[in-house]
Amino acid sequence: MVEVPENYSMNPEQVAQVQSNPLQRYMRQPAIYIKLPSNGLYYPPGSIDLPQNKEIPVMPMSTRDEITVNTPDALMNGQGVVDMIHSCCPNIKNAWSIPATDLDTILIGIRIASYGETMDYTSTCPKCDNADNYEIDLRNFMDMTVDTTVYSKPFDYKGMKVFVQPIDYETINKQNLEQFEQQRLVAMVNNADLTAEDKQRRFAEIFTTMTNYTVASIVGSIEKIVTPEGVIVQNQAQISDFVKNSERQFYEALKKYMDEIAKAIPSKNVTTTCAECKEKYETPFTFDQANFFAFAS
Repeated sequence: MVEVPENYSMNPEQVAQVQSNPLQRYMRQPAIYIKLPSNGLYYPPGSIDLPQNKEIPVMPMSTRDEITVNTPDALMNGQGVVDMIHSCCPNIKNAWSIPATDLDTILIGIRIASYGETMDYTSTCPKCDNADNYEIDLRNFMDMTVDTTVYSKPFDYKGMKVFVQPIDYETINKQNLEQFEQQRLVAMVNNADLTAEDKQRRFAEIFTTMTNYTVASIVGSIEKIVTPEGVIVQNQAQISDFVKNSERQFYEALKKYMDEIAKAIPSKNVTTTCAECKEKYETPFTFDQANFFAFAS
C-alpha cells in the first residue's frame, strides 16, 4: 500500500487514486470536448454514453494508440481505429456503430487532442498544377453540424414511405475492405495466364460479389419502410428481399434522395491561394486514416 505524506493535502478521491496507483493522477486527462454532429442520434442502445450537454470528452492518444495507428494491418481491417476511439473517447462503447455523420468529427477531435489544432496540408492548384503546402486549422471543421431532420423526412415510392439513416462505421469499413479486395482480384485475373472463358467467369464472380455489397449498403441505409396500409417494416432481411426484387426506379429514387441529403451536409473545404500563380481556390479537405495520424508528431 502506498502511503501519502502527512504534509501533502489531497481530497479523499485523490488519496484513493494514489493508493491504487501513485501514477494515476499523472495519466492522460480529457484534452477537449466535442459535440457530435448527429447529437447522439442513430446510435444503437448501449453503444454511447451521452452526457446531458451532449459533449463527449476526448483524451490524447496513448503510447499503445500511437503504435496501433502506425500498424498498417490494424488500420486496414478497422480494428485499430475502433481500439483508438474506445481508448480516446471512453463514452463511445461501440465504435463500430458510429454513424457516418460523426466519424470525421471524432477522428479530427482525437487528432487535435493528441497533436494540436493545426495540420500540414498539400493541395494542387487547378490553374497551374503547383503543389501548395500550407497549414490548416482543424478547429474549422469541428463546429459543423448536420441537420438531422433531413433523415426524418421520408421519400415516397408507390405509396410507401421510405425512411433512411446514415450508415455506420462497420458498414463503411466492410465496403472499403471489399472494394480493395475486389480491385486486387481484378488485377490478378487480368495478369493471370487464363483462357478468355475462365477470365470471363472470374470477372462475373467478382462483379456479383460487388453487386451484393452494394445491395447490402443500400439496405443498411434504410431505417424502415411504411406501407400504404400502415405496416412498419424494419426487419433487415425483409428490406433486403424488397431491395433485391424492386424495380430499378426504386434505386433511382433512393439515389436522388440520398444526393439531396448529401447537399444538406456541410462540406469540408479549404480556401487557399497558390504560392506560384496567386490563384485563389477552394479544395475539399480529405484524409485517410493511414496518414492522418501516422507520424503526426
